[in-house]
Amino acid sequence: MFCKSCGKELPDESQFCPYCMTKFVEEKKIEPIPTPEKKPKKKLILIITAAVLCVALIVSGIVVIPKLIKKDDGAVSANGTVAAESNIKNPDKSEKKLSPEKDNRLGLMSVKLRGNGVELNDTEKLIVQYFDTDYFRAPYSSLQRYPQVYKGAQINFLCYVTKIIESNEKEYTALVEYEAYKTPEDFYNETGNFAVIKGTQSETRIMEGDSLYLYGKYVDVNTYTVDGKSYTVPTVMVNRYSYFMYYDIVRPMYSMEEIRSMARYIFGDDLKLRYAQNSDREDGEVYDFESYEGLYYVAELDNQSNANFTKYMFFAGYGGYIIDCKSEYPVERNLTFSADFQHFYLEVFDYSLKVYTLECYDRELKKVWSREFDQTTSSVIDYTKDNIYLVANGSMYIIDAETGENAVEPKYVGAKSEIRKLEDGILLISHKSADAIMKTDLVGNVLWTANLSYDMPEPDTPENIPVVQIIDGNYVIQYEARVNGMPNGTYTAVITPDGTVDFDGEAF
Repeated sequence: MFCKSCGKELPDESQFCPYCMTKFVEEKKIEPIPTPEKKPKKKLILIITAAVLCVALIVSGIVVIPKLIKKDDGAVSANGTVAAESNIKNPDKSEKKLSPEKDNRLGLMSVKLRGNGVELNDTEKLIVQYFDTDYFRAPYSSLQRYPQVYKGAQINFLCYVTKIIESNEKEYTALVEYEAYKTPEDFYNETGNFAVIKGTQSETRIMEGDSLYLYGKYVDVNTYTVDGKSYTVPTVMVNRYSYFMYYDIVRPMYSMEEIRSMARYIFGDDLKLRYAQNSDREDGEVYDFESYEGLYYVAELDNQSNANFTKYMFFAGYGGYIIDCKSEYPVERNLTFSADFQHFYLEVFDYSLKVYTLECYDRELKKVWSREFDQTTSSVIDYTKDNIYLVANGSMYIIDAETGENAVEPKYVGAKSEIRKLEDGILLISHKSADAIMKTDLVGNVLWTANLSYDMPEPDTPENIPVVQIIDGNYVIQYEARVNGMPNGTYTAVITPDGTVDFDGEAF
């Protein structure tokens, strides 16, 4: 059989495409896979006293010596990401409040773990990773043929670990077979295409013979010699990975310790975290969370007096989300973090009344402000420390993050499927090919629009939302092309800062 979305050939029994993540049928119940929580090992904390030699910078006779900043302590996850403890406060990043006209900060949706020049502490890195779904599905031939398009891009792919080239306490380098995998029954799907991955070492180490869903940053094509054989192959820096077993089994990407860290960062320490049960969602629907042990967690607060914050579910797979267990159709309630990491937003969609509510809370769970938007059942949002950029009911709002009030008069921009706050403006994506890409200045005045070759599907599911990345100053967008509503392949478009479509071609 062939995947209806990307056209890849798959085994006839496939229920899930590992290349484009498309599911073919309703998920079936899967026997639980025991993933017992490991007890943390006691480690000896070594305190090393070192003499730090600082070169004095003499300016007008004054010697300036930088302060030494202590790094947050944290528990290392199974995938090598440090999860900071919940009681660690954000370091003082006090800066002058910027009006929209002067706000040249990058929006949180464009901040990535590697690159963009944004400094994050360990907790913030974890949060950015958790909500980040901007990964391209890049075919091997494109990485080799179009390095100028993908260099610096975040990509995800399936791979089989062929050879551990180097492994020490801090890092590893491995040769992997791109888009290859082996099942527990030793069915080996070979491709003959190789890549080299590099990453930070973790307690659970990658081994030869592992099959992985890998998420990382494409570096370039480099030449390596492995066992006397030369390989000129793509190099990828690993952000995170999960283990592959079968097409239709989704494996966790985040450990219980990491989920607990984020839950405590929002709700405080007084909560219980556990595996989700089928009865946790209170909307009357039938769920099968218990068959996916380690993939769904529930944080239940000890203090149940605040009706808005009693029990929330965390998804531990790719494309993390946090949803109120009390969400009952037609009302959906989701949580997301703010750009200062000292507040968070509660998004409430009432699909019956067509009302979207955005509420801001501090980390004491106190409401700071609330806004309602009529005739809205979907929205796109990005934010900096000082301003929120939101499209609801076809209008773009620039909102003061401190007060919740309009900082700029709303402007009509039409329905949008994505928004990105740039350093010099705002990037808006539509699912229609005409004027699909729009860039405005910092206060929403249109600078230019650009057309794409094809329409996109309406952004009614996560799979239909285009992937947007900023690479070497260009705006790179991967989207599912549609002709008369029918799939027409996956396309990648490269738009220059002045609105020129430099490339718009089929990625697969």
